Amino acid sequence: MAVIEDLEDLMGILRAIRLLITAVPWSAVGDGAGPARGDMDFIAVHGGIFEYAPSPETLVCDSEYFAQAEIIIDRTGSRYPLLPDEHQNLKLGPPSGAADIGWLREAWETAQQKEPWRYPLERVMPDSDEEFLASLFEMLEETAIGAAEGWIWKVRQPGRTLHLQTLNDVNKLLLKARDLPDTIVQDPYQHLYRPHRMLTGALALTHRHYLVYREKFPEDIPDT
Repeated sequence: MAVIEDLEDLMGILRAIRLLITAVPWSAVGDGAGPARGDMDFIAVHGGIFEYAPSPETLVCDSEYFAQAEIIIDRTGSRYPLLPDEHQNLKLGPPSGAADIGWLREAWETAQQKEPWRYPLERVMPDSDEEFLASLFEMLEETAIGAAEGWIWKVRQPGRTLHLQTLNDVNKLLLKARDLPDTIVQDPYQHLYRPHRMLTGALALTHRHYLVYREKFPEDIPDT
């Protein structure tokens, strides 16, 4: 009798787990707190262009470019110089103070307005400096690198949800899609976007069409 009661308890637990899994919205299934990143990554701004560097080694390997940057910052907002070592090769120096976040915000807004195809993720940027930096790093990281361990891009279209590895994969899928108004994209950091197809006559013919992804909040999207 005790064995039967234990089995009934176990089946009850399993049924509860199944109900819990079914109730989880599509935007949360299979996701953690976001993809893992390295110990130190950076943003460099040069000539109004924002570049993402996943490691100090990246900065040094491409030092000819990054040495000309107006600013190099880490996720805390600390500035860094590139300095010559004893062999006159550039290396990452120690932090040299805090970045001007107000200037960074203005530079980012200008960059997005000037070249939206280069920065296709359009988020509602937070008011706090800390959250602004975190969001900026996430967007540039997602745009700059390809597939990464733990990353999933989700594309929800009528009747299906697709899991893709990179933003480039999402672009290829949606560039010629006919149901963009009914499409929702979720990035690896669980932000939701509505894709929009853009057209500009200023680019070469092969680049006239591009996509931008404008952030939407769960309360604005049905069934999330």
